Amino acid sequence: MQTTDWIPVAALTLSILLMFRVMTLSRRVKDLQSQLERIDSRSGMGGNMLKPNMETPTPLNVQNMEFAPDLERRLHLLLAEGKKIQAIKVLREARNLSLKDAKDYVDHMDQGR
Repeated sequence: MQTTDWIPVAALTLSILLMFRVMTLSRRVKDLQSQLERIDSRSGMGGNMLKPNMETPTPLNVQNMEFAPDLERRLHLLLAEGKKIQAIKVLREARNLSLKDAKDYVDHMDQGR
């Protein structure tokens, strides 16, 4: 084979390698976008900054939450036993909330007792 015959083969090989790399990077970007959307949806803050002396409102994704009666009873029981951290953990697992959202909601429940 002559030198001129190797040039198209090398260009094709390089093109295939670059194509695989672009596909890998594209997949990684999609994964990062979905992670970012998940984190953004769980934050519940929506970019609002509160003044230090203002009461923290219950997040929108928690305000209209309909509890199964047994979950609400369990949360109240845990709060009555002084197990606030356990109540936050139970709520997070049951409703897939962020730590902040679950803590804010349990704090709101605890103040209402």
